[in-house]
Amino acid sequence: MKKTLLTLAMLAGSTLGAASVQAKDLTGGFVNLGAGRVSYHATFDSYDLGSDHGTAVILNAGYRTQFIGFEAGYTNLGSVSYRDATTYAKLSGDGWTAGINGHFNPTDAWYVSARGGAFVWKLHAKLRSSDPAYPFDDRASRQSLGWYAGVGTGYDINKSWSIGANFDYYSISKEGLDIGNRIYTVSAEYRF
Repeated sequence: MKKTLLTLAMLAGSTLGAASVQAKDLTGGFVNLGAGRVSYHATFDSYDLGSDHGTAVILNAGYRTQFIGFEAGYTNLGSVSYRDATTYAKLSGDGWTAGINGHFNPTDAWYVSARGGAFVWKLHAKLRSSDPAYPFDDRASRQSLGWYAGVGTGYDINKSWSIGANFDYYSISKEGLDIGNRIYTVSAEYRF
C-alpha cells in the first residue's frame, strides 16, 4: 500500500512539474535559421549505395500558441559529387516543409524542441563524361513527398531570441531509391 501511495504521489508531482514546464508563454510568430552538417546514406532496392556528407541550411517560419504551433520552411540538403579523369557526377537536394513545432521550457532559459511534418523534396543530378568514345552531359530531377522529424535543445537568451543545437532526419524515398539525411545544426530563433 505504501508503494502504491508513493507511486501516486510521484506521478502527481511529475504532472504538476510538467504544468510548470509549459508555463512560459511563447505565443506569436517565429523565424528560425539553422546551418550544419548533413550525413547521407543511400540504398536502391536494398543495395547499399554508400554514405557521404555535406552542408545543410534550414529556414523555418511559423506561429506558436503558447508552446506548440505550426511551421513552414525550406531545407537545402547541400550536394555530393564525384570526379575522376573523365567523369563528373553531382547530386543535390532541397525541399519545402510544413509541420508542427514545439518549444518546451523545463527551466526559465533552457528549452527542448520537437518538430515534424511533410517534406516536398527535389533531387537534382548532373552527370558529365569527357571520354572521347562516349561523351555526354546529362541533367535530371526527381520530386516527391517525404517526411521530416527533429529534436533540439538550447537557451532562450530573452523573450525574443534563442540559440540551440538540433538533430533532424529527412526521408527521401521513391521507386526503390531511399536516401536518409541526418542533419546536425546550430540554430538561432527570433520570436515576434
